[in-house]
Amino acid sequence: MLLDTLHETLTTTIAIEGVTLFVSSCADVSLDDGQGAGEHRYVAHIERRDANSDRPMTIAFSVPLGMAASFWKVGDRSRDPNLPADWLGDIPVSLVNSAPMGCLLDAQDHCLMAFGYIPARGEIRMRYGVDEEHACFTVTLEVESPRACCDLMLVLDGSLLSDALRVLSTWMAKESDSFPVTQAACEPVFSTWYAYLQDVSQEQLVTEQPLIKKLGCSCIFVDDGWQRNARGRGYRGCGDWIPDPDKFPDLRGMVERFHAENVRTVLWIAPLLLGDLAEVYPRMIRYAPVRQDGPGQQMNLLDPRRAAVREFASESCARLMRDYALDGLKIDFLDVARAYQGQALENPEPGDLDDIGEAMNAMLSQIREVLLSQTMAAPIVEFRQPYSSPAIAPFSNVVRAADCPADALSNRVRTVDERLLVTGRIVHGDMLLWDTQAGPQACAQQLMASFFAVPQISVKPSTLGDQQFRACAFLLDLWRNHRNTILGGEFVPDSQMLNYPVVRATREGDAVIGVYDPKSVIRFDTDELRHATILNSTFEDSVFLELCARRGPVRLRARSYGCEGVLREENQCAFSPDAEGKVLCNLSVPAFGVLELDCDAPV
Repeated sequence: MLLDTLHETLTTTIAIEGVTLFVSSCADVSLDDGQGAGEHRYVAHIERRDANSDRPMTIAFSVPLGMAASFWKVGDRSRDPNLPADWLGDIPVSLVNSAPMGCLLDAQDHCLMAFGYIPARGEIRMRYGVDEEHACFTVTLEVESPRACCDLMLVLDGSLLSDALRVLSTWMAKESDSFPVTQAACEPVFSTWYAYLQDVSQEQLVTEQPLIKKLGCSCIFVDDGWQRNARGRGYRGCGDWIPDPDKFPDLRGMVERFHAENVRTVLWIAPLLLGDLAEVYPRMIRYAPVRQDGPGQQMNLLDPRRAAVREFASESCARLMRDYALDGLKIDFLDVARAYQGQALENPEPGDLDDIGEAMNAMLSQIREVLLSQTMAAPIVEFRQPYSSPAIAPFSNVVRAADCPADALSNRVRTVDERLLVTGRIVHGDMLLWDTQAGPQACAQQLMASFFAVPQISVKPSTLGDQQFRACAFLLDLWRNHRNTILGGEFVPDSQMLNYPVVRATREGDAVIGVYDPKSVIRFDTDELRHATILNSTFEDSVFLELCARRGPVRLRARSYGCEGVLREENQCAFSPDAEGKVLCNLSVPAFGVLELDCDAPV
């Protein structure tokens, strides 16, 4: 049905390796022959004939289904079917929500078609799905305020999802400068949110800080609750961004005290939220006509299209950094700007902008400039899903998985998705929450789910029993010891359709591998890898390995640890490969434990 509509309303322009590309009749298309982009990678250059027009533009393309099994897109995929119908797939895309890109995959994570569109800052409606009448998959990009020129990249080389996304993300961010990355962004974090919610105070954090550091966290993220009138899970106090005098009587003094202990402090701010208890409310309410009164909300939303709002937001961020000697900011709720998408801007003032995407780009550019001017070292600046687009990379150096309290599966999927997508940023997991009355495996389950990102702990260390404390400290220490491989190595997860049951990172002969499904087989090339750290994030007491040993028999040294770090078993074993150079073996490791493997080949 959608394909028929495209034929009727758009001009067919190009057929590329089975992909049919359509575009509005108001534009001309030329095609890069692949030499600049790479073999089986194409860039369609789209140029509007009416460059001064503000009429929307539609770009669409379809590909035969072939062996399609799933569609990967940016943002939360938890509520989507693997392969939606074209009457179901429909999302608004902007700088702060998702991105105009995606990958059509077979069951082995090979891309049948991957695409990315630039510029990716403006407002776009992305529709996608299976066209049941024609047994094809169709994507439509309805660009609200198109530029005179834009580009669409198609990747048709059958590469793995991880490789295709690396190509697309690099290409989509090619015209932007990355936000400088600080080593502090690669340190495990203690976050106050799940631990305290809004009932956080300076006294509590000063008391917990020695245990936080002993646990292995050298950065404290002070979340919502530090600001004046922050009570009751609502946002009526947002806007002034002044510490609550009862909770934080000397915020700067606390930060400086932590600095003396080599602990950094990052503060939460939501610069587009405006509460009626804020002193700035009478002055700024004219720029915040949209109100949200749902449970735990009670706030108005500042419109970033207004120049006055952009100035207010950037100055608020600069003042916090300056006045309280902070190491960074967690800048939250940027996605509320979508409330103004498609709305007319009434009574515009000088400097106001029409497009939400362009306005957010302008606001974040101002914030970037003032933050980088505040300190000698780069600050930590954290964003979270769904503002994950490669186009937003210049404005933060950390991107965190969206909130999923105690949901280890969602945390794993979201952090892996972000790892596949990011260019020049560090991925953090959602804050980790678990039942402190459960055993040590409850802690290990959460930490292992977030192991391929920077972990954020959000359970008060003082509430942990000895077993959970040892488990948390052991796994954080293990993470730090392998941080260079985890964050800087080649990152390849298995099967996004099955929620990444095996995830691996490899670097210079070292591998860190997480197994999350007891039926999964871990493939290990003994000619390339000399050491592997395997996380058994299952309830089974062993893992299956398939060793590739093309040069003959191999010897393994295996040490298995429980989740508290206690050595359970140590042995050596030799294996002879079959005619194909493979060895299948089953090695003992406790549930939610760790297996350390050293490989010598040949024997």
